[in-house]
Amino acid sequence: MAPSAIAHETKEFTILLTDQGMTPASVPDDVLVETDFLFFVDVDDREGVSHRIQFDVDGDGVFDGPDDISTAWLTSSCELDGNGSKMNPDCMVAEAVLLGPQNGILPGKVSMRHQIQTNSTISDDYFSVTLGMDAHIQTSPQVTQPNTPQESSRDNHNDILVVVLFCSLMGIMAILPTLASSED
Repeated sequence: MAPSAIAHETKEFTILLTDQGMTPASVPDDVLVETDFLFFVDVDDREGVSHRIQFDVDGDGVFDGPDDISTAWLTSSCELDGNGSKMNPDCMVAEAVLLGPQNGILPGKVSMRHQIQTNSTISDDYFSVTLGMDAHIQTSPQVTQPNTPQESSRDNHNDILVVVLFCSLMGIMAILPTLASSED
């Protein structure tokens, strides 16, 4: 039997965007696999500050190329109207990014750029995560049959006949001397 592949349950790894940078500052190498999400939340409540994350998907060192992706500019809060709806529909506090081939992100090292915009000034901070494959090998138990020959009911019937024939021959051999001496 061949091993079968199973997938893991999708998870979200949350990164808080703060006035001090990101929390946590890095992601351990063995945490993320394809089909997981990075969930970015802006908790930086400074006035006029927003954050975004850019992914260098194609690994060319350019973060805003045609194959690259990024989050929207995130703010710590969005202005709401009287009904609780956002005044600006483009305003976002958090965004989840799927780590997988659907977004062009393949297993391996993925470089990212954390941009902080304060009024009209943008500062950059670079980091990377290592993305593993979403394939776990689960070996199926091997079932082996014993090497003993299988006996059919016909074989059992033949065995009984052999035993009866043997017993009959033994009985005849035991009676023969008695029959031979009575004829004399």
